[in-house]
Amino acid sequence: MLRSRSGRKAFTLIELLVVIAIIAILIALLLPAVQQAREAARRTQCRNNLKQLGLALHNYHDVYSCLPFGSTHSDAPGQRWARLSGHVALMPYVEQGNAFNEIQSTGANRFPWDGGYTPWTTQNPGLLCPSDAVTSEGAPLAKTNYMFSRGDSPWDHNQWSGNGSRGMRGMFMGAGDGLDGNNGVCRRFRDVTDGLTNTIAMSERIQAKSGSNFVNDGGTALNCGPEFRERNPSNALTFVANGAYTGDVGRWGGTRAFDGAPAFTGCTTVLGPNKGSFTMNTWDGEDGIYEPASQHTGGVTVLMGDGSCRFVSDNIDTGNTTAPPRDAPGQGGGNSPYGVWGALGSVAGREIIGEF
Repeated sequence: MLRSRSGRKAFTLIELLVVIAIIAILIALLLPAVQQAREAARRTQCRNNLKQLGLALHNYHDVYSCLPFGSTHSDAPGQRWARLSGHVALMPYVEQGNAFNEIQSTGANRFPWDGGYTPWTTQNPGLLCPSDAVTSEGAPLAKTNYMFSRGDSPWDHNQWSGNGSRGMRGMFMGAGDGLDGNNGVCRRFRDVTDGLTNTIAMSERIQAKSGSNFVNDGGTALNCGPEFRERNPSNALTFVANGAYTGDVGRWGGTRAFDGAPAFTGCTTVLGPNKGSFTMNTWDGEDGIYEPASQHTGGVTVLMGDGSCRFVSDNIDTGNTTAPPRDAPGQGGGNSPYGVWGALGSVAGREIIGEF
């Protein structure tokens, strides 16, 4: 008697579609978790980068009894350390001592936009947030995501404003005339009477991306006029619609790590995290609002004066952003009008800061 051979039953089309659907659902469930885990790791690395810069600031202060300048400025013949950011002064404390020695020897009159000078084009990975793409703007100059706080004001914090007679409510001042703490006017920890734990020293900003007008691509709105700078900071927001700047854009933020102009390496605490950057004309050395910004969901990482790091929500209290800045002409200083956010930027505003 012949026995029929039992064949292997194949998947039907419906069964195959069910399997594919199950696999797709599993991927859809797992992919966000994987992405969240990767972003958590990147955010941790960003935090660690800022903590290393905080350690460098304290080591610098131990040596010179003051903080670096937000920007250097000197007209001394042969010693024109013009517009150099605090990242230059911190080089010996972030394992970049050889580059610093080269600058000390050959860097006079080598401006930070000089793409032919090797120290300005050598990238320190510790100055980059891994959540943000490195911009092609300003190539081949080194980039950074980490900015020096100029405080709770859009007024008079450019590189000529640190001579002691102007506002400068933040941790870092402009207008030093040397690469160390022996020249010019600079901030000391004892000047931070609001307390180092209550004052932002540095924060992150998104590097400005080529060709984009979107606020979250790091650009700066130009030609915003004087209104926002001295009288009503909220006026700057009229230059934003649907997440994009409505006029001309300067693509400066983070594109020159060693340029001390606040448009490149400064930050303010006025409108709130991720609210944008604004200046009154087209010059990259002008005062303005340069708010911290990040690619992290929901806020930005900041470095406090005591070396600790905090994550600040986009929804932090910003008080009355229609009020003029306290260091504008005729305002007389005092408490920040810009809520907890502004209070975190001032070094001596005498505010009381609770949880944030």
